[in-house]
Amino acid sequence: MPDVCILTDSTVQFTRPSFPGRERVYIIPFDLQIAPKDENGSSFREPKSPARLLPPSANDFLRYYTHLSQKYDSILVLTLSSLLSQAMENALLARSQFTNHCTVEVIDSQTVGIGLGMLIQAAAGAVSQGLLPAEIERRVRVAIPHIYILFCIPELMCLANAGHMNRSQAIVGEIMSMLPIFTLEDGRLVPTEKVRTPRHLFEAFQDFMAEFEHPTHIALVHGSNHNALRIRPLRQYMEELFPHTPFSEHSIQPHMTALFGPQSIGLFVSEIPE
Repeated sequence: MPDVCILTDSTVQFTRPSFPGRERVYIIPFDLQIAPKDENGSSFREPKSPARLLPPSANDFLRYYTHLSQKYDSILVLTLSSLLSQAMENALLARSQFTNHCTVEVIDSQTVGIGLGMLIQAAAGAVSQGLLPAEIERRVRVAIPHIYILFCIPELMCLANAGHMNRSQAIVGEIMSMLPIFTLEDGRLVPTEKVRTPRHLFEAFQDFMAEFEHPTHIALVHGSNHNALRIRPLRQYMEELFPHTPFSEHSIQPHMTALFGPQSIGLFVSEIPE
C-alpha cells in the first residue's frame, strides 16, 4: 500500500492542534516581505499594509518533493486558492520538473486559512485510515465545495497591494470607513455588501449562518481589535442555533494578516461529509 503524506502552505490554520494523521502533514512556508523604512523610520508603503506575502517558488516545492520522496510514495499537495496566490502554479511547475518514483498530486483548495485547515484535517483523516491515494484525492475534491467563508475586510489596500482590487477603489472604500463583506466562491473573493457598524456586520454574519442546516464545524477568525464584547453576541447566536456543532475561535495568523489585514474577521463553515 502506498505511503502517503500531505504538503500544504503556511497560510493554513487548523481548528485544533492535533488530529488524526497530523504527523503526515508538512507545511511549506510563505515569506513575509516587510516594507522597507525610509530615513525617518516610516514605511514607504501604506501603514495599513506593512507586509507582502510571497509564495514559495517552484524550486522550493521541488526541494520539498525531493525530501519527502525519500520517505513517502505519494504526496498530496493542497495550497490556498490559486486565485489568491501563485503557490499552486509553482507547485504544478515543480511537479512537471520532478523525476522520481514518488507521485505528486496538486489540488487547488479554493479556500484559505481555516478553510484550508479543514480540508487538510479531512485529508489527513483519510490518510490515517490507510486509504489509497485515489480515494483520498476523491474525498478532498468532494469536500472542497462544502466549505463556506464570509469575510469582512476593512483594510482594502491589502487587497489592492495583492492585486485583487483596483487601488483607487480601495482608497475610496477606506476613506468612506465602510465594512465591506466578501464571500469566497470557487476560490475567488466576491463582494456581497457593505455595512457601516459592527452591529450591522454581525447581523450579516447571523444571516449567513441561518442559511445552514447541518454544519459539521464553525470557526470564527478575527484580529486583536475585535474585543470580546463585540464577538460574544455572535458566538452566543451560533451556539444557540447549532448547539451540537463544534465551534472554535481563532486569532488571525500573520500570513492571513498580510493577505486581508489585521482588522479582518472571517466566519468559516464546514459541511464536509463525515
